[in-house]
Amino acid sequence: MLLALDIGNSNISMGIFHGDSLLLRGKISAQTGRSADEYAVTLNDLLRLEGVARDGLTGCVLSSVVPALTGLLESAVRRLTDAPLLRVGPGLRTGFRIRIDDPSQLGGDLVADTLAALTFYGAPLVLLDAGTVTTVAAVDRERTYLGGCILPGIRASAELLKETTALLPSIAFGQGEEECLGRNSADAMRRGLLLGSAMMADGFIARYRALPGMAGAVAVATGGSAELVTAACREDVLLNPDLTLQGLRLLYENNRPRRRER
Repeated sequence: MLLALDIGNSNISMGIFHGDSLLLRGKISAQTGRSADEYAVTLNDLLRLEGVARDGLTGCVLSSVVPALTGLLESAVRRLTDAPLLRVGPGLRTGFRIRIDDPSQLGGDLVADTLAALTFYGAPLVLLDAGTVTTVAAVDRERTYLGGCILPGIRASAELLKETTALLPSIAFGQGEEECLGRNSADAMRRGLLLGSAMMADGFIARYRALPGMAGAVAVATGGSAELVTAACREDVLLNPDLTLQGLRLLYENNRPRRRER
């Protein structure tokens, strides 16, 4: 079985694969103040909770956008298993071209998203990864990652509004907020953020589809806030909450490392 870990700014997503089947998924908070031992205990507890034995792990793949956590999680994994560990980074076989100024700057999560989306949906693509930050990217019909845009995530935007204004309240998000007129401050904030995010997604999808090699691009969304962001979209957007984990599995299969010796 393969352990896949995606280290984000707010959460660490975990998946266990048997072949190409995702048997279980879990999530723990990303905290740089924790030790490798604490992460090892937490991961071990999650595995035990799901009835997965450590000696059943045959490999591990890890991507990270938080350098302070990368080494901690690698050490935690090595406490759990001697199975080969693959860290997503420059030099891996991705199966697609990356046409940005410095390809090494493309985050491991976006590399995984792109490979999985190309595998499952083909090219061209518009990718939307909505988490702590929202990334929108374009992949043309030649399977070339062209670049994209990065902006604050919907929940981070809500926190920023609350922290930088004296009178605006904290808000909670719900689904299906399509009415564009809020009748009070909380409703106005919630609807503004939800509909603004949906219109942002629609706008990027339309603009990216107008680029050379992007006609008819399939739009695919993933990430913790993807369902919120796309709920009121007028463009067709496919939701795949497991896209990053599936991409990590594919990266591992394409770059399978050797077993580590004790």
